[in-house]
Amino acid sequence: GGALVSPTVQRVGDTPPGPAGAMRGVILAVTGVAVIIAMASLVLMQQTESVSGLQYQRSVVDEAALRRRRVAALQPSVHAGDGVQAPKEAISPVPHTSSTQVGSESPRPSEEPAPRAACAAALDRPFLEAVWSDQREVIVTFANAGGLDMALNVWANARAGGVRHVAMAGMDVGALEGLAAAGVPCFPMRDAATSKAEKIGWGGAAFRNLGVRKITLLIDLLELGADVVLMDADTVLLQDPLPFLRRWPDADILASTDHLVNSTATHGLEALHAAHSHWNIGFFFIRSRARHFAHAWRDLQIRKPHWWDQHSFGFLLRQGVNGNGTVRGNGGPNGLGWDLTGDKSGLSDPLLFRAFTNASLVVGTLSVVKFGNGHTSFVQRLPWKFGVAPYFVHATHQYSGSPGKRHRIREAGFWHDPPAHYDPPGGLLYAPLHLPDSVLRPTSPEGKPLFSMQRDFLDKTYNHSQHPSLLAHFNLAHVQVRHIRDAVALAWLTGRKLVLPPLACGFDRGPFPSMGKSGETTYQDLPMYPCPLDYVFDLDRKSSGPFPALLEVAREYSLLNNSRMPREVLASTLRLGALPPGSTGESLKQDWASHKLVELGQVPPAFGPGSLLSEEQQQNYKRSLQGFTDVWCCVEPPRWGEAGHILYDALFDLVPHKDRFNRGGRVRGTSSLATSLPGAEVRTAGSALPLGAVKALGVRVDRCRTAGRGRGRVHNLGRAGWVWLCAPMPSGQRNGRATLFS
Repeated sequence: GGALVSPTVQRVGDTPPGPAGAMRGVILAVTGVAVIIAMASLVLMQQTESVSGLQYQRSVVDEAALRRRRVAALQPSVHAGDGVQAPKEAISPVPHTSSTQVGSESPRPSEEPAPRAACAAALDRPFLEAVWSDQREVIVTFANAGGLDMALNVWANARAGGVRHVAMAGMDVGALEGLAAAGVPCFPMRDAATSKAEKIGWGGAAFRNLGVRKITLLIDLLELGADVVLMDADTVLLQDPLPFLRRWPDADILASTDHLVNSTATHGLEALHAAHSHWNIGFFFIRSRARHFAHAWRDLQIRKPHWWDQHSFGFLLRQGVNGNGTVRGNGGPNGLGWDLTGDKSGLSDPLLFRAFTNASLVVGTLSVVKFGNGHTSFVQRLPWKFGVAPYFVHATHQYSGSPGKRHRIREAGFWHDPPAHYDPPGGLLYAPLHLPDSVLRPTSPEGKPLFSMQRDFLDKTYNHSQHPSLLAHFNLAHVQVRHIRDAVALAWLTGRKLVLPPLACGFDRGPFPSMGKSGETTYQDLPMYPCPLDYVFDLDRKSSGPFPALLEVAREYSLLNNSRMPREVLASTLRLGALPPGSTGESLKQDWASHKLVELGQVPPAFGPGSLLSEEQQQNYKRSLQGFTDVWCCVEPPRWGEAGHILYDALFDLVPHKDRFNRGGRVRGTSSLATSLPGAEVRTAGSALPLGAVKALGVRVDRCRTAGRGRGRVHNLGRAGWVWLCAPMPSGQRNGRATLFS
């Protein structure tokens, strides 16, 4: 059956007297992620317990300090068996970071903030003076009722990390009520009383309108004299960034970036020649003296309502930068054609540069390690590879919309869930997944690893349906999809929540054709282990029929490693190699009733002989699985108008086979990605898959132009630098683009 081995499941104990008690004071001085980092120095103080075959460690440290950070949750459980060893990518606790490196920048608050009965009636100077630092700095985020849980999670992490000068703007009445109930210093955004709660998806009208409201909020703060950190709510604030930002007193704007590569050994500002990706306004710092920029930004956004506010932010700053974005220069934000190596006289750091009209502002790009995006932090895991405590993580570079964002944060252990998430009424089911080396790390007949960068993926003439590396990737993915599919059925049948195993992926996923990973992501190892769940599964898909959606029945792979996991749950564990003969859903409920956690080595199949589901339940489950998985992107298509994406298939092993469009046999279309990929569907454009079918996939569809009638092209949205793969639609329909990136 294989025992569950949790190398670093951190547990909490009381702080003893003597030397350990003195150590408590040191630990309390270390903030955020550094608390867990410091635990590496306490190995000699740890004692190991074994409960029902589950091995975990009890760390003799202060409980409140430990629960401030969950970095250990990033390390997946690794299971011995079938030749699998701990992958190189598995994250181990990084070396101790001293309090002088982090703690001195982020002092712990002396007392908890007083509960609030209501938000402020309006944003005014007295409100700010009660919140901002002694240097008039304030950290602000905003949310509507639909994103309230994200804002409250930002608040929970901020308090755990000792971040004091935080305020939140409610966009509607529901958000204001929720923020006030949680004791958050809060105030209404303009027009909050008349705003309705709505889902704000990327790229839509509500998203574009939010841009103007957000900039207006920024102007209101700057005009009141505040230096502002403005951040999105789909983020994690791990420790106080203000002392770090004060290192550059001459900087008017310091912004995070979508860049995927670390370019500096100091993890301060990114190097000018390397950080040529978009600035990301999900986190940026702007001083009150730069409020004229904010006014110009809002004016431009009003004149160009179809522009992305992040696009207009970069567009304005580049007005004072040499270059035109087309001729290759010395690098810089938003393109290699911008020269940032100009006059550095009077600047405190050569990595700062002058920008905006008449070069009137001083700007810098924040480290992708300390102020990470969703790829550098959650996929490449750069902070933990470098042993650096991050200040901030943004849930970008991910899929499945808001559910994908929440799950990424949960996988990292940074989502503050209620106790029932860890100890659900029906109990937990865990089914370890054993991957043989031949599947996890396949090699060619010459002994070369198949999971490596593949230039053939960008070759239009290559028959990708026979590419051995692509076949190996889908073989790896579908082995895991089948295991999770079957385990979900058993969890549903027994009324339990399934603790997912960590995924492994042969290749990275992106919004456009690549060689299996970006050529710049030098720290991205292949295969990827663990791989984000949203890389393979559609987490935004709602339930269908009697069967719940995946996230309604499943828990993140890191759950058992989370220090919030109650000790009594792990202590109440039943380990089984396989189910007893003649088992049914009801009999298993009774047999397992006294155990909070069941670890099962062999999961029965959901379909066919051995299934515990009735024939009717099997048919219903098949229908619900049609939207269970997502898409892998992608290889270069042979012709414009065709897509290079390949759909994962949760029913790939069933014969006779029907795809999610209820089609059997060969998939229609002319793409070279034929159905020889094991269990994969090919999504082609044009008459093979009309716009309505694309919408049925749960993929957001907008409009875009194409070059010529009946042809598609890669359409670059001007200086935004955002590339979409456009494809022709059938007669009578406009051309469409499928946005695959959140």
